[in-house]
Amino acid sequence: MFVAVGERWMRWTLAEAGTKTASKILQKVIGVVSTTVAHTFFATLVVGLVQTISGLIVTRVRGTPILTDRQSIAGSCLFGFFAVISTVLSFSVFLFGGDIGVNVFIITLSIIPGALIDRFFFGKKLSWREWLGVLVAILAGYSVLGWPSLSGVLALPLWVWLSFGVMCSVAINQGITQKVKKVDPFVKNFWGGLTTLVLCMIGVVALGSAKLFTDFSRPMQNLWLAAAIGGVIIVGMWSFNLMSYKAGASIALKKLVMNGAYLITAMFAGVLLFKESFTIGKMVGIGLFTCSFILMDKGTWEFVSRLWSAKDPVVPLKQNET
Repeated sequence: MFVAVGERWMRWTLAEAGTKTASKILQKVIGVVSTTVAHTFFATLVVGLVQTISGLIVTRVRGTPILTDRQSIAGSCLFGFFAVISTVLSFSVFLFGGDIGVNVFIITLSIIPGALIDRFFFGKKLSWREWLGVLVAILAGYSVLGWPSLSGVLALPLWVWLSFGVMCSVAINQGITQKVKKVDPFVKNFWGGLTTLVLCMIGVVALGSAKLFTDFSRPMQNLWLAAAIGGVIIVGMWSFNLMSYKAGASIALKKLVMNGAYLITAMFAGVLLFKESFTIGKMVGIGLFTCSFILMDKGTWEFVSRLWSAKDPVVPLKQNET
């Protein structure tokens, strides 16, 4: 073992992966019980409401000003805009019968458009190793989808294409986060949540479903409850992410552990809770994705290279190693 499972950062990281999986399970539940796209906008609205309230409460308690510089506020609002797209599409994926494991896997492939965003917007040239990682990631996605033929690709169900939409919006938000990385997370939470709240209210009304705001039937109560729990889970997700670094996690190993745990737990959750299939293609895809991530992420590549070249590979990684 290179690290001890009992290390604090590892526990926070596994908790983060668990909250991501729990959030995905709730998205599936909400998507299944929803009957229209308007319901997905309404569920996203509730998530935004929880984020806005949480951000407001925490910033008030800590004495952190909400009105910061224009770039931070604009970036946070833009982040909220793309978060609306990714969340609504995520709910819609399951409204149209999506598979949790495949959906999560496609979203993790955001490393591909993320690398391209780094290349064209932040001037970071891709090395041969990173281009190889892109190729391996594409092969991983092809494997998870069951190695379809060209005609099979064109005939993929709508929820698969919606998952790719989520992947792109997540990658864009990674770029936005990099641009406004100095903003306080709860200030970002407030403005992003407020943007989500406003846009989803407009979306519900534009879809002719304003009656949802006054619908207190049992199904809508369940939707409120599930979406509110989802919002709380997202707040917990961000907190666990922060705590893992406070506990001494190295970025490279933390990202590798988090992505691996998220992929595996999400796929098994789909199999156990929703009777989704666990195919050889999914198993091969997980392995290929791990290889792709190591190739594309510089910190992870350096960490693995150190382990490979170490004379004594059983020496545990120090918590403050970066």
